[in-house]
Amino acid sequence: MKIKALRRELQEIKAHLDGKRRIMTYGAGTCANDIKKILKEYGYQLDYALVDAPYCNGNTYMDKWGGVTEVISLEKLNPSYDPQVDVIVWAIGSLEKFRSCIEDERIEMECLLLWDMGFWKDKDYSSIHKKEFLEASELLCDEYSKKVFWSYLKAQKGDVDDDILYSTSGTYFNELTKEKRKGAFVDCGAYDGMSAVDYMKFMNQECLVYAFEPDKGNYQNLVKKMEKRSNFICLNKGCYSSEKMLSFVSNGDASCLQETGNEMVEVTTVDKTVGDETVAFIKMDVEGAELEALKGARKVIERDMPVLAISAYHRQEDLITLLPYISNLCSGSERYHLYLRHHSVIQSELVIYAIPVAYHESGSVRN
Repeated sequence: MKIKALRRELQEIKAHLDGKRRIMTYGAGTCANDIKKILKEYGYQLDYALVDAPYCNGNTYMDKWGGVTEVISLEKLNPSYDPQVDVIVWAIGSLEKFRSCIEDERIEMECLLLWDMGFWKDKDYSSIHKKEFLEASELLCDEYSKKVFWSYLKAQKGDVDDDILYSTSGTYFNELTKEKRKGAFVDCGAYDGMSAVDYMKFMNQECLVYAFEPDKGNYQNLVKKMEKRSNFICLNKGCYSSEKMLSFVSNGDASCLQETGNEMVEVTTVDKTVGDETVAFIKMDVEGAELEALKGARKVIERDMPVLAISAYHRQEDLITLLPYISNLCSGSERYHLYLRHHSVIQSELVIYAIPVAYHESGSVRN
């Protein structure tokens, strides 16, 4: 399979999509929904969502905005796929799937890769704040993290090759985070609760789980899926630096705090919620509220030194605010080593890992 990176610029998008017979995504999940929304913003309609034949049963999917897209396999397209007149946009977040398709010469398909999902509004932000980004990069403790850091910034400007090269699998749970520790798992932005389930499988041990999910629909699904698990404490609240009610946009797996939101949600702090309970791991994917959520977890972090896995892609300033904040949380022998890993072929899933120095002393972390 051949891949061509596509800049999120009107003229380049028009050059690749104007006059095409069909516009399709390869993939029918969350990423396909996001691609569909982007295409709509530029005046294009998604005709089909392609999936591999074993997953195709003639179904359709309803997107977040009420539109219906037919799901079909490449083999069943009629007329057959023709790269001269048809366009396929990659829409699968899995790094493993992406690389296996690239290496498989039997796949006679050409895909456009729309890396930029719109999280950064100012393409020149990293240049304007060059000094801050340079200082933030120096907080990272290994050369690989620095390569990830700078290749990610290059990708923001359209050069995605190095970013894809340095991306790795294992979102949240990998070689950096494999050390077993006793204590609770705190999931800020739990969605369906599966991150906590994956954590327990990864560690091969059960633990108490605090699952924060402010979106009502997601929360109801979370409670239903985890109703037989007595170790789950599910909270219909967001994580923040204080307790209050905030404006909120309900949007499935991308629900977020926003001043122009369509509803109000309750937010609280990790510190108040967990109290004296020992915490082993904190995962945060809270759609841009990570810094405020970290402030609300300061006491727990300073007391227990849990492993931290913090999403750092929702805001263009994340890398230059989150890294210094975490670095300054603890000092002396009680401190963190900071790593950065990108776990996707698109803009999402950039994660800061804060690993207690004790891990290094025990030989648990491999660079």
